[in-house]
Order: sequence, then structure tokens, then C-alpha cells
Amino acid sequence: MRCLILRFSNPMSSSSSDHKNLRSNFTVVSNPNCSCRHLSQLRSHLGTNPFGKLQECLRIRPLGRAAIRRDPPGEVVQCSSCGLSPPRLYACVSCATVTCRTHTATHASESSHYVMVDVDRAELFCSACEEQVYDRDFDAAVVAAQTNAVAMGIGSAIPPENFHKRRRVDYKFWTPDLKERVLLAQNSSPLPPSQPGDSLSQDRSSVSLIDGESDLPWGLRGLNNLGNTCFMNSVLQALLHTPPLRNFFLSDKHNRFYCQRENKTIITRKTEHSNSKNPLLCLACDLDAMFSAVFSGDRIPYSPAKFLY
Repeated sequence: MRCLILRFSNPMSSSSSDHKNLRSNFTVVSNPNCSCRHLSQLRSHLGTNPFGKLQECLRIRPLGRAAIRRDPPGEVVQCSSCGLSPPRLYACVSCATVTCRTHTATHASESSHYVMVDVDRAELFCSACEEQVYDRDFDAAVVAAQTNAVAMGIGSAIPPENFHKRRRVDYKFWTPDLKERVLLAQNSSPLPPSQPGDSLSQDRSSVSLIDGESDLPWGLRGLNNLGNTCFMNSVLQALLHTPPLRNFFLSDKHNRFYCQRENKTIITRKTEHSNSKNPLLCLACDLDAMFSAVFSGDRIPYSPAKFLY
């Protein structure tokens, strides 16, 4: 096990009082799940316990965001090359040198140290790939630190779902009661009967409709190809006939009219001096519109143009 103590110092002064300390005792080990070959090479040379001590050197801020803990607290970390303190600083995992985004490439070329840690966000960054890199063990250590912070009462106002990069929306199955069934019956429109010459009459389905007649079921509506968008249409058709997703939107769980009205108010405030007052783009609103159109009973092919941007 190799422990690293990242010590940040002010290159403009040699006085010990100007030293900025950042404790980060963690180890790195080889992992085939690395998303970057530079990270994989680094891990292959260090330790046996991946990021075993990372939790101890993280501090959890409001809203659950993690950052490298400073020692002493409140010290201003500076770039070792220019002495500045921009919003984004990176600490080298190999030698603890701190650089700004401008000087990460210089440090990498001089020392062949490519993997760094974002001081403010506790995220891995590869200066050679010029992008953030993912490591399962590193991410697990950050989540564990956030969970422990809540257990200890630190940042207790943080909702647990914020600890995950992807949030799942809990689906609650809805079954209409007697009163709701009456309202549905009064406000629903049956499918129009097909004409004798209609091509659809040649291929009847045995699936029963709400009114009990044998006809094509609801939701069978083609999607127009908008120019090599067959792949997208295949995905959309799969989503349209996924029961939990279908029930969610057909039960008015996301009302696009209400959502767009709220967003339009926000946009109007931001565009008081321009002619553009388009509502904010909302994927859920576009899905709601598509579900409404496909399950409306109309057989004319639908064009999902909004999913192209």
C-alpha cells in the first residue's frame, strides 16, 4: 500500500507559512475496468488496495458534492506553475503537484504523470486524453464518503438520491377506481371504424378494444423515416410499448402543457430584450406528446421530428 500526501505550496514564496496543504491518503491498483490506458498504467504500478484511503481525505459540501479536504481547512490552493487559484485545479496522483488546467499538459510532458484529481470536485482527469476518466473503485469511494457524511449528521439535508449519478424515478402503478372509470368512459373516443377499402381492413388483429370489438389495438401507429432515422424509430417504438413507461405518460404523470407553461415563464424572464420566447426543451414533454399522438387512434404515420435535436 502506498499512501500519498498531496502538499500544495506557493511557488512564489519559499516561506513555510505560505505552504498550502491538502491531505489525500489514497492508494491505486491495477484495474481492467479503467476507462483510460494512462490510468490503467498508473494503477498497475501502485499498491494492492485501490483508493483504500480516499474516503479519509474527502470533505462533503452542501448538496452532497465531494472535494479534496484541505489541511488546514480554508487554505487557498494555488497552481505550482503560475501561482494562481482558478476555479479548477488538479492534483497529480503520482507526485501531488498542483496545476491549473493550462499547466496540466506542461507537467505531464515533463514528468509523464497524466492522471490527476480535480481538487474541487474529487474527479479523475487525464491530461493526455484531455477528459475526465471513470474508475469504479474511485467512484465507489466517493459515494461511500458521501453516505458516511449523512450517517454522521454532516449535510443531513442532502437527499440520498443525490449520491447516485443517475436517479431512478419510482413508478407507482395506477388502477382507476369506479369514479375514474366513469370519467374515462365519458371522455374517451373509440377508434374510428375502418372503411372497406382501407388497407388496414385486410390485416385484422384478434386483440379486443375497449368497446369489445375485434380491431387493431391502440398504439399501433407508424413513424415516418426522417432521413436515416429508422434506428431512432425502432427505439421509440420500443419505448411506446414498454408498459411502465406507457402507463406513466398515459396516466398524465407528466403534463406537457403545465410543464411548458412553467418553462415559458422562466424563458420570458430571460429573453425580455429578444424576440425568442420558445419554451425550454424538455424530453419528458416530447415523450408525452408522442404518447398522446400515437395512442390517439389516428392511423396516419407520425413524424417524431423533435427527437432530432
